[in-house]
Amino acid sequence: MRGGERLQSGSAWEGGSRPDGGISKIGDACRSCLEQAIRKFETNHGRILTACEELEGLADGLPALPTNGSHLRLARRMGALLRDVHAEEEREILPVFASALGEEAVRDSVATLTEEHRTDEAFADEVCEVLMEWIAGERHHDAATLGYMLRGLFDNLRRHTARERDQLIGPACRRLASG
Repeated sequence: MRGGERLQSGSAWEGGSRPDGGISKIGDACRSCLEQAIRKFETNHGRILTACEELEGLADGLPALPTNGSHLRLARRMGALLRDVHAEEEREILPVFASALGEEAVRDSVATLTEEHRTDEAFADEVCEVLMEWIAGERHHDAATLGYMLRGLFDNLRRHTARERDQLIGPACRRLASG
């Protein structure tokens, strides 16, 4: 299934739509689509949470910076990582969840999560810009401010992934278990 396509009853979904917008029974093809979407979500969450651990380690070590260049690599890749992960989620993963769980049931969650993607990306860019300035010795902000920014970023990202697990992955797993 390509992103944005809606699974139709009578094809991969069996049993048709329920009055609440959900699907009454998952067919084998859609079960596979949903399982694959869950795995992609979990992989992306792993990538983001690993970066959060790195950000937290960096914040904990301030005002010193690691000497191995890991902070520079992190600052250079953080914004791109989020944009790549979020683009894949919006293009390939969220449409599958909307189809499997019923678009009405997840519309608000998907809208909120998508809006948070933009906010997190913008904040990551800002934090990484300040971090790059620090690395270059242009310390326009003190260590406490940089630490606060780093913590704000990784706390937001952790909350966001938890919300995706609670609002989308959890219901999807229950949907798969119920048949």
